[in-house]
Amino acid sequence: MIPSLAEARCFSFRGESIKVCVEGSDGSARRRASSVCEGVVGHSCSISGDSGECRRSSSVRCYDGSGNEQSHIDPD
Repeated sequence: MIPSLAEARCFSFRGESIKVCVEGSDGSARRRASSVCEGVVGHSCSISGDSGECRRSSSVRCYDGSGNEQSHIDPD
């Protein structure tokens, strides 16, 4: 069975209160998400996990692959 190519993931980062949601879940997608995180926080980001969606709360901010903050991202 071939996995869906349109699957998107929301990546979280060690020590940061943001998630970045990008198309795909491969190495390229992880690098794109890390790059957006670095642009937002101003320093290197290390991915700590991923999930299927992001909802803004008092402890988490959500960004899309263009670096724009969103209140809710549900890519599935």
